[in-house]
Amino acid sequence: MGSVKDLEIIKKPSEKEFGTGIFSFTDDYSVFDFGKMPETIPNKGNSLCRMASYNFEKVNELGINSHFEEFISPNKMKVKLVQVIYPDKQKLTSNDSNYLIPLEVIFRNMLPEGSSLLSRFREGKADFKAYGFSVMPKANELFVKPLVEFSTKLEPIDRMLSETEAAEMSALNETELIQIKDFALKVNDFLNEKAVSLNLVHADGKIELAFSPERKIILVDVFGTLDENRFLFNGLNVSKQIARDYYMKTDWHKELSEAKNSGKEKDEWPVPPELPSKLLELISEIYSATAQEWIGEDFASARKLEVVLAEFKELKEKNNW
Repeated sequence: MGSVKDLEIIKKPSEKEFGTGIFSFTDDYSVFDFGKMPETIPNKGNSLCRMASYNFEKVNELGINSHFEEFISPNKMKVKLVQVIYPDKQKLTSNDSNYLIPLEVIFRNMLPEGSSLLSRFREGKADFKAYGFSVMPKANELFVKPLVEFSTKLEPIDRMLSETEAAEMSALNETELIQIKDFALKVNDFLNEKAVSLNLVHADGKIELAFSPERKIILVDVFGTLDENRFLFNGLNVSKQIARDYYMKTDWHKELSEAKNSGKEKDEWPVPPELPSKLLELISEIYSATAQEWIGEDFASARKLEVVLAEFKELKEKNNW
């Protein structure tokens, strides 16, 4: 459960048995860890649920096990549930099972503008040489091999982790850590191939994983959508990054950063302004058009993605967003 989807628990999980739940994908959206933004994006939940369900079905055919059970039209997904154990409340051990691995596993094929890693390189907070680069990578330059990183999942604000920290926090042995990286790369390969077939470039994304009751690694939550991943079309963002880019040029983003850096609680963070109505309309259609072409089904009567993006590009350039 998060700020953009709801969870109905049908059966609670235990240490030795999956539970059952229903995800309901809402039209809410969130940027910069703020939580629900003031307005909704029409048809977003429907689009993301269909796209995510399609992805689970396809990776299952590739032998990647997950918690997905079935798509329930128009915006629900039945899933197996595992325990959520917060590491700051209970130390995980190798004897535990059926729990959410408290990590986000991030894969990167390039560093688009807006990438947190690109910002860390530019600000000197991360050493590009430590990532295997001999020179600073340029924005939108495809890597020869994808990068895999780890961040926290169950903390108020995501925090980057080394492999050693990730393994210790999650009670992973060396073999399990390798398996997790292999999982991420297999999912990344699938998304790359699918994106190319639609003339998209898959820039980066993330997955979440869990241990089953038998302590087997499975794919959970949602992946490969415009909220979890960044896609580009002729250099244009085709993801939630569109909203991020708009807000990054507002006073609100500066005020939000100051509030976070000063240690203020979330209820003290400044309230964001609403998106311009035309931008909101186009973002909605981008979600629908991408999902339609991704799954090969016209469920929202959206225009071709290429046409919608051409209108968005014109609006973006006109307003210097």
